[in-house]
Amino acid sequence: MKRRHFGKTCALAALAVSASGYTSEEDDRKNASFRPSTGRVIDAHMHLRPYRDNKPVFDQAAIERCLAVESANFVRYAVNIGITGDDIFFPLQKAMAPYRNRIGTMYAFDWTLIQSDAAFFDKAPDMLEKAVEAGALGLKCFKDLGLTVRDRDGSLLKLDDPRLDAVWECAGKLDAVVAIHATDPVAFFAPWNAENERWDELELHPNWSFADRSKYPPREDILIQRDNAIKRHPDVTFMCCHVANNSEDIDALDRRFEEMPNLYADISARLGELGRHPADKGHAFFTKYSDRLLFGTDHYFALNGEVQGAGPMDKFSDESNKIFYGKHWRYFQTRDRQFDHPTPIQGNWKIDGIGLDENILEKLYWKNAVRLFRLDRFGIV
Repeated sequence: MKRRHFGKTCALAALAVSASGYTSEEDDRKNASFRPSTGRVIDAHMHLRPYRDNKPVFDQAAIERCLAVESANFVRYAVNIGITGDDIFFPLQKAMAPYRNRIGTMYAFDWTLIQSDAAFFDKAPDMLEKAVEAGALGLKCFKDLGLTVRDRDGSLLKLDDPRLDAVWECAGKLDAVVAIHATDPVAFFAPWNAENERWDELELHPNWSFADRSKYPPREDILIQRDNAIKRHPDVTFMCCHVANNSEDIDALDRRFEEMPNLYADISARLGELGRHPADKGHAFFTKYSDRLLFGTDHYFALNGEVQGAGPMDKFSDESNKIFYGKHWRYFQTRDRQFDHPTPIQGNWKIDGIGLDENILEKLYWKNAVRLFRLDRFGIV
């Protein structure tokens, strides 16, 4: 039987005292006071969905709300990490044209076309090229690829399917980034029961449980498929989302970085997992790969509200958003111990800050995204 205790957990947390001696309410006031030391950041992984029911009618108020929240929290540019299908992508590009120096968009294939169009794989490179010509920063592959996208014969489409090679090659020729969200946290592939540390998140999103091996392949199999594609195309820039979904095991990501020089990763919605590693280990990892890690939040803006990286959708106050972003700055810039991470629904534990050097922060917050997405085209330098 499902439990419903997340709200109760949050209420009790307000009375808790952290290792630093602050109550959670005092800690939140401290979190809200933090600022990025660089004074500006690029969010390389966020979502803006100012429309309803996949109809190309865009709500200006939702766009303005997104821009206002970002401005108030030092996000000077953001990557809208994937709009699926031509019917929405191209009209949205036109609607966002006045904001091209604030928000860029990545294109995503509508994989259902595989079923309706036998020539989809032949047409896909041209579809990507058309999107890039219209201003797409690159291609986003959501986690359905490898997990639920089906070929015409009903079999799962694998990330290293040879028919996708032409797509990756096209991205390389266009100098467009390929962002891949492959698999999900380890807990999503574990049995969904009271022992699962992500019970609350799975209760909110039951379709995120991939524990049924009769329906879903093993997690590591999908990561290997992804790696095979990356290795076959060393001239293509791949940005693997959510710490390449290795945030629980940064040693594994260390090995992958060594094996694949064209692999990059954003850190969106994974501070809870990163912050569980010893602070010295996290500091060393971000320092070693300072040229290949990008800041991101997974902040989701829609018509009816926002999602702060993970959790329920709500209409958050300005103060709540300052706390959300402030926890990020605190993790990266301080050596504070045992404070709340930005996405509490992802796990009931505290994190330790890693206190990065200023030159590393500048790369993480700004320079790496400018370089990868060639943002100088839009005056972002």
